[in-house]
Amino acid sequence: MKFIQTFCVVDSSLRILWVGGDWDDFALKAGGERALANNVLSTDLTGHITDILTADKVSEMVKTVIRINRPLRVEYRCDSPDEVRRFRLTIQPMKDRRALMVHDLRDALRLETPMVEWSFDPSVREVKCSMCSKIHLPSGWRDPSDLSFPHPPLVRYCLCPSCVSRVDQAIRAAIAGDKVEDTPAIVPKSGIMLE
Repeated sequence: MKFIQTFCVVDSSLRILWVGGDWDDFALKAGGERALANNVLSTDLTGHITDILTADKVSEMVKTVIRINRPLRVEYRCDSPDEVRRFRLTIQPMKDRRALMVHDLRDALRLETPMVEWSFDPSVREVKCSMCSKIHLPSGWRDPSDLSFPHPPLVRYCLCPSCVSRVDQAIRAAIAGDKVEDTPAIVPKSGIMLE
């Protein structure tokens, strides 16, 4: 597994001022040519987030860090069809009412059987969580990497109730001045092997 770390500095209006680390490499690997550094600088961070709830929660986290001048940390998944990838997002306050967002790849687990490649379509019913990658089914939120059901080829994004709760908990902990600790890992239960 290649260590990946991306950085983003935003101001209090969530304008992207700087990106660095493996930003462009990761964007290209994820098929995000529109997310290359030259395309995102001086744009609104939330304009690059497809759903309103996730954009609102990201905005709330960043603005909380700037307001209270303390860091916040939360883990999330950003899977590809053939990998389960766990990231840690740490948001740190900076001077001049800015925040540094650091995305660290914690681990990547290659799937024995890849998931179906999916695309974003805001008009479909199938919903995928932006933070834990779970898919909403009639039976509830399910981890797509268990492969007991087919991953939908088209999804729209949102935050599942569990991830809304995790973000709210991270915000409350930052406000309370709790030390930033490692957050619980989001690990799939089956269908994976270490690369």
